[in-house]
Amino acid sequence: MMEFHDTKFTNVEDDAMAYIYDPPQGWANLKDCNEFPCTAPLNTILSFKKTSFTEITPSYAAADY
Repeated sequence: MMEFHDTKFTNVEDDAMAYIYDPPQGWANLKDCNEFPCTAPLNTILSFKKTSFTEITPSYAAADY
């Protein structure tokens, strides 16, 4: 889990907030997951407290973001 406190974003587009990539097929381990790659990059939690936006506010931002 990544925690962010009192973060200030200036002119940030929706798609620029975070990049979480798909796991490479090369991560597939026949012993553990057969042909299914590890999903580690998708097991991510981003927590923002007291965040503010100036200029562009992302569409997903809530009033208490």
